[in-house]
Order: sequence, then structure tokens, then C-alpha cells
Amino acid sequence: MQQVNEQINRLQQKIQELWLYTQKLTRENQQLQKELEVANAEKEQLLAKIEALQQTKTALQIGVNTWNESDKAEFQASINKYLKEIEHWLSVLKSA
Repeated sequence: MQQVNEQINRLQQKIQELWLYTQKLTRENQQLQKELEVANAEKEQLLAKIEALQQTKTALQIGVNTWNESDKAEFQASINKYLKEIEHWLSVLKSA
């Protein structure tokens, strides 16, 4: 009879351990879901910023044909800066 009681006690202990582990996993899952929501919100903001930069680039390119050479060179430098920034954020998005 004592062996049966010991086995029951071990089973109860294992069940309690599993329950605690389940609770831990549930809390971890909730935390990860919150982190995912934050990451997705950041991703949306970055996509919006990229879109705005692309629209700015397009708008600026429309007027390029009327500029003199120094204006074109300055514009080219700023476009290159925007493109590098876009490429940077695209790489950030790909890694997210």
C-alpha cells in the first residue's frame, strides 16, 4: 500500500510540475506576442517612412530637368542619401 501512495505522490508532483511549466510557457507566449505586436507596429512605421521617402524622391525627380548642373549634383547627393536610408530600412525589415 505504501508503494501505491508513493506512486500517487510522484504522479501528483509530476502533474504539479507540468502545470507550473504550462503556466510558465503561457506567460512566455504572452510576452512574445506583445513583442511581436511592437515589432509589427515598428515595421509598419518603417514601411510608411520608406513610402514617404520614395514619394519625395519621385516629386524631386520631376523638377530635376529644369535645374542647373550644381543643383543636379546636390540633388543627386541627397537622392543617394535617401536611397541608402531606404536600403538600410529594407534590410532592417528583412531581418525582423
